[in-house]
Amino acid sequence: MKILMIDHSGLQVQTRKMFIEEAIVCTVDVVLNHTDVEKFLTQESYDLIILDHSTDTCQESASYILERNPVQAILVVSSAPHCIIQRCADCLSHHNVRRLNNPTSIKNIIRMVREFTETFCNHYDEKTNTLSPSN
Repeated sequence: MKILMIDHSGLQVQTRKMFIEEAIVCTVDVVLNHTDVEKFLTQESYDLIILDHSTDTCQESASYILERNPVQAILVVSSAPHCIIQRCADCLSHHNVRRLNNPTSIKNIIRMVREFTETFCNHYDEKTNTLSPSN
C-alpha cells in the first residue's frame, strides 16, 4: 500500500509516518505544500491520501486531487466544522472521502487506514444534508 500524507513539517508528522508504516507495512510519502502534491501525484499513484485540513493549501490540494481522480481515497484529519466537499450528498455520491475529527490519536488514524473501504463518513446527517454534531 502506498500512502501520501499532506501535513505540516515536524516531529509529529514523522512520528505518524513511522507508526503508520510499521502498523500497516506500507510506504508513506510526506508532502508539505501544494507544489509537492502535484509533483508526487504526477510521479506516483497512491492507494490513500491522508490530508491534514489545517494545512495552508488544503482546499487547493483537495480540489487538485479530486480533479485528477474523483474517487481517490482520502482521509481528512480535521478540526474544522466543514469538510473539503461542500455538500455531504455530493461527497457520498461522487467521492471516496472519510473524515476524522482532530485531535485524534494515531491509533484512530491507523484504524481508519486499515478499515477505509469498510467505513463510511459518520459526519453525514441525511435529514439536513449537513455535518452532524460531533459526539
